[in-house]
Amino acid sequence: MPLLGNLPELARGEAMNQVLERWCDRFGPTYRVRLGGTPAVVTADPVLVDTVLRQRPDAFRRPSIMSEVIDEIGGHGVFTAEGAEWRRLRKIATQSLNSSYLRQYFSTIAEVTARMRNSWVSAADAGASVDVLADMQRYTLDVTTWLATGHDLNSVDGNDDSLLSRLVELFPAFARRINAPFPYWRHVKLPQDRRLDATVEELAALVRFQFVKARERMAGGAEPTNFLEALVRPLEDEPAASDDEVLGNVVTMLLAGEDTTSSTPAWAVHRLSAHPEVQERVAAEAEAVLADGLADPAAVGRLTYARAVIDEAMRLNPVTPFIVVQPNHDITVDTAEGSLRLKQGTPVFTLLTYGSRRDRSRFADHDEFRPERWLDESSAPAELPYAPFGAGPRFCPGRNLALLEATLLIATLCRAVTIRAHDADGPVRERMGFTAFPTGLAVTLHRREALG
Repeated sequence: MPLLGNLPELARGEAMNQVLERWCDRFGPTYRVRLGGTPAVVTADPVLVDTVLRQRPDAFRRPSIMSEVIDEIGGHGVFTAEGAEWRRLRKIATQSLNSSYLRQYFSTIAEVTARMRNSWVSAADAGASVDVLADMQRYTLDVTTWLATGHDLNSVDGNDDSLLSRLVELFPAFARRINAPFPYWRHVKLPQDRRLDATVEELAALVRFQFVKARERMAGGAEPTNFLEALVRPLEDEPAASDDEVLGNVVTMLLAGEDTTSSTPAWAVHRLSAHPEVQERVAAEAEAVLADGLADPAAVGRLTYARAVIDEAMRLNPVTPFIVVQPNHDITVDTAEGSLRLKQGTPVFTLLTYGSRRDRSRFADHDEFRPERWLDESSAPAELPYAPFGAGPRFCPGRNLALLEATLLIATLCRAVTIRAHDADGPVRERMGFTAFPTGLAVTLHRREALG
């Protein structure tokens, strides 16, 4: 179908990233596709990937439709800003997520982690299977909402599930709008669009309410205990963020934290369910490190094997396997095989993790789940083309927070229960929405003799 180009091949039910990676196997690391009437480039070339990531935002930016969709729902912040505005917002956001603030935030993460542990112990005692992705979404929603706004949603214990059910629809709604042939919602609102508008307004109202409380607390000289309070406190050499900028950055954190952070521990649980020997090693490490309680982030830093499990899960099932950017102007870029000319506005699908999970020349055992590779510097994937959090100036500022959450959660759960796959619903599959996520992932749990 000439008018549709390669779109039909990308719409057959298989995750888009898997199709693009398979075409890399067939056509090489860089190739061209046509999306309807739009020519595009796909690349897993490590030199080109590095070039694209490190020349953002000056030479490359996200497609305008992506920024427009997020801006429309009040999420204009560091994720969508460009140029000088991005540099200022990036500095504010990065400062609010630095190591000193993470220590202030840790008690919140530890509290929600303990709730999830107790929930899984209860499920084990009841002999019930659990929907892993749904539980991880509740966990990350609770952590992210509490850290972003200071509001304890507590969906892990079943509170406020109505808001949860709507919030988890946000990223699929974004994906629908970004991939729509034209912005119909600006002219006609479908029921799903009205639900989205209502959810966004409720979210904005929550942030505005917490914003007032945060400003009052910071005016009293208190230390920030959440992201919103840290944003309200101005940097010494920067003007304070405006109300709209604070709102946009908090909404950005809520959206990014809920969707992306929930999938990584879900994939880790999936891998652990098939590898009891790995579970036992994680549990033993957790028992040794966490026996005296969850003191501070330094304790999580000693969970080296649990962190290796997270890294290996991200290698095999990256949440963000690619990003799409477009050049701001006509540009010639270097590749491993020479140079490539790109016209302004050409979509470039940049595969961030292809080399680490499919390149047989780098990993003879690339399909195997082997966390030990991350403990051996000689066999761990090189930084590029393994970049699950991106690279360059727009490297994800929430990386350390996401890894802290996932590592602590997996260690705590493995210390409390053993995990076995529950195959009644069929095989686990990877799907691609705004990010990649598992479907059909259920497990059964058994309480360990010593909970600690």
